[in-house]
Amino acid sequence: MAALTVTRLGRRDYAEMVQVQERLAAERLAGKIGDLLLLLEHPPTYTLGRRSEPFDLLHGPDWYRERGIEVAETPRGGKVTYHGPGQLIAYPIIDLRGVGDQPARADRVDVAGFVAALEDSMADALEALGIAAGPIEDLTGLWVDDDRNSRLDFTGADAAYAAPGLARGSIRKIGSIGLKIRRGITSHGLSLNVSCDLEPFEWINSCGIEACRATSIVSESGGEAPSVDSVGEAVAASLASRLHLEPASGNPADIRLAEAHPANSVA
Repeated sequence: MAALTVTRLGRRDYAEMVQVQERLAAERLAGKIGDLLLLLEHPPTYTLGRRSEPFDLLHGPDWYRERGIEVAETPRGGKVTYHGPGQLIAYPIIDLRGVGDQPARADRVDVAGFVAALEDSMADALEALGIAAGPIEDLTGLWVDDDRNSRLDFTGADAAYAAPGLARGSIRKIGSIGLKIRRGITSHGLSLNVSCDLEPFEWINSCGIEACRATSIVSESGGEAPSVDSVGEAVAASLASRLHLEPASGNPADIRLAEAHPANSVA
């Protein structure tokens, strides 16, 4: 079984990690490295995906910077989202050409299957914590719903169904996905709210959805949450299993970064 090397990097600046992922993706394409999963946190940052529009930011960049939040453009898909301490970031650098069942055309990879694996890896970790979450068709990411008590209850949920729940706040977003895939190699990935400050989500049209309300593990569990590291371990184990890869512990020095800053996660 091929390996998925899982490496914890602590807290890293967003712009730095964009450059790092570009380098690692090129090395993965060239066969110089194997499949990687980078686990980390970011300082407070809004990232603008390729489909972002000006009205997704409710204020100007200076307004956000006065509150200690950087605004960064990103090559990933999707719209605007927020990253900050207490939120798990998982960046997979994976060659999809060697993962799972691929489409018949030689120049295609199973992107939908990979996105489903990312969603399921978050849902698995949340289910172990007693939180039911699942995807909603036509809405990216992972959601909790006061009217759905099991992840199986999300089967068939779509945007039309979700609209009333989004408006009244009974449907809330707990995890986001935004990928870049070039020549079969993935980068960027997922974020899962563990114990992060949720107020910055209110200052944007999160993921382009005006009524989108964010939540977190600590909010859904009544004020208690595991560490970001432990949630990262659960997500990594699930993702490796779903991709039929063997998880292995990686050394941050192999990523060729300066010493990682402590994550300061809530235990």
